[in-house]
Amino acid sequence: MGDSSKRMANPEDLEHLAKLLDGRGNLQDKLDEAFTRASNLGVRDKLSTLKPMQGWTKDTSVDLRRRGAILRAENGDPLAAALYAGFKTEDLKGKQQLPPDILLIANASVANGEKFNSDWLKRQPGETYQDWIQRIKSDAVAKISGNENLGEVVGDYIDITAMVSTVPGAFKVAAAGTMGLIKRFRKGDFLKAPGTTLAQILKGKPPSYIPARIARLGATIGARTPAAVLNVLTGKDSYAVLSGQRWAWEANLLKVGKNASALNRAAGASKLSAFTSGAGTALRTAGWWRAAGIGGSVIATGVGAFDVIQEGNPVEAFKRDKAGYVAKVSGVAFNASLTAAMVAPNPITIGAAAVTGVVYGVASIVDNWDKVKKWPGKVADAGAWAGEKISEGAGKLADGAKKLGSALNPFD
Repeated sequence: MGDSSKRMANPEDLEHLAKLLDGRGNLQDKLDEAFTRASNLGVRDKLSTLKPMQGWTKDTSVDLRRRGAILRAENGDPLAAALYAGFKTEDLKGKQQLPPDILLIANASVANGEKFNSDWLKRQPGETYQDWIQRIKSDAVAKISGNENLGEVVGDYIDITAMVSTVPGAFKVAAAGTMGLIKRFRKGDFLKAPGTTLAQILKGKPPSYIPARIARLGATIGARTPAAVLNVLTGKDSYAVLSGQRWAWEANLLKVGKNASALNRAAGASKLSAFTSGAGTALRTAGWWRAAGIGGSVIATGVGAFDVIQEGNPVEAFKRDKAGYVAKVSGVAFNASLTAAMVAPNPITIGAAAVTGVVYGVASIVDNWDKVKKWPGKVADAGAWAGEKISEGAGKLADGAKKLGSALNPFD
């Protein structure tokens, strides 16, 4: 990639050429369509001479984007490394950017391909953008340190930390949802939306599993908080009656919005005004914390779904990484069902969140179990390596001090 002639072009022009080859509805799509039709008609062999064009189209479009990425890297474009890896500009819209330190290493590798091997940046088969970011974080450490084990320690740490931060929450939702369903069918209690525990504590109605001391402290804080502020944060209970419940955390926000809109329409409001009023009432019923939780869950669902789509053919993706693929798919299902349960808590949505939460939690543990078992040993090896480097550095410092002392001593 060190040919200077590749630097005599506009990166946007190269990316446009690549899009003409493999963009939606362009050459690659038309070739695929032609082969599909030929297969259906039983004349696929007639197109055998065109078969090499499929591979050429894909390879050439990737090469054009990589050439454009080199030009971008030389100008400090933060998208350069991802484009060089094989992602498209449309794949990167609104996506997480690389940390500055990793970005510097990645872009330096792309911009100076004649000096540094940049193959480590290339996207692997079925690798999603999030997977790629996590991998090159650890690979960058390995490149800097020259120690692959240290890079693996960093990569495993990222994966294990992600698992620890999400799996307990999934199991908590599953356990709380199951308890809620049991009470619902035994005692007729209303179900509570996930993510509203703090609101319940502050209003003196904590779940049974909350310790009494914490419940009392929370109720005291809630009682001392101005009602207007508490309602903004936890939701306004008086609107819950629009869906037949007493407390905001029990309310079905869809019913609240629909009934509030209907009341406004009955009072003579326009459709737009009634809809706006209904949406506002639903948001006030949800409160800031619940609404933020819904928004975060929607985003997590979208990001997860995008990652699953990037995996490609589901059958092939499952064969590549069974536990990993199940964890990703169940993660999307869990976040989608959690969103539904937060908006409209009922036996179906709460039950779905509980089931998918268990599947997602178990699949994530299985996917990362091998890393968890090996991580302590890798950390120990990395520590030993670091100790050796520190010892080497201390030795060199001592030698340097002796030489300096000898040079300054006139009697030596």
